[in-house]
Amino acid sequence: MRLLLYLFVALALAQPLAAQTSPPPAPRLGAAAADSGAVLVFNNWYLPSYQAGTAARADTTGALLSLFRKRRYAGFLYTIPFIVGVSLALPISSTDSQGRQQVASEAISPPLGSVILGATVVGFIVHANRFNKSHLITIDRAYAAGQPIPARYRRLLNDRHFAEAAVLRESIAQQRAREQVGAGPAR
Repeated sequence: MRLLLYLFVALALAQPLAAQTSPPPAPRLGAAAADSGAVLVFNNWYLPSYQAGTAARADTTGALLSLFRKRRYAGFLYTIPFIVGVSLALPISSTDSQGRQQVASEAISPPLGSVILGATVVGFIVHANRFNKSHLITIDRAYAAGQPIPARYRRLLNDRHFAEAAVLRESIAQQRAREQVGAGPAR
C-alpha cells in the first residue's frame, strides 16, 4: 500500500515538471533537425553542424551533447538508493527451508526508508529535468546566437566530452564522404 502511495506521489510531482517543459516536435528518423542543420547522432539526439570555420563552436556543441547524453544515461544510478529506500520502508519477505514464504511483520525502518525513497524520486526528477533535450536545444540556440553557455553546464564540461565531440564530428564527416561517393554521377 505504501509503495502505491509513493508511486502516486512521484507521479504527482512529475506532472508539473513535465507540463513546464514542452519537448520540441520530434523530427522524422534520419531527418535533420529544422533549427540548425543538425545531424542525427543516436536515439533522436542531434548534433548541430556548423560551417568549417566554426570548429570550436561545433566542438563545444558536441561536448554539450556528450555531457547531456552521459548525464542522462547516468540517471540509472538513482535505482540504488531507490532499492535501499524500498527495502527499508517495506516489509521484507523470506523463504524458509520448506519453500514457504514468510513476510516480516514490520519493515526495518519505515521513516528512514520513506525519506530515502522520497529524496531519490525528487532527485531523479530534478536530474532528468536538468538534462533533457529541450534544455540542450535551448542552450544550443542561445550559444549559436552568441550567448555564453550557462555556468552550471560549463563547469561540468571536461576533456572527455570534447574528445567524444571530436570523434562524433569525424564519424559524421566520414559518413558524409561515403554518402557522396555512393551518390556519384547518375548515368
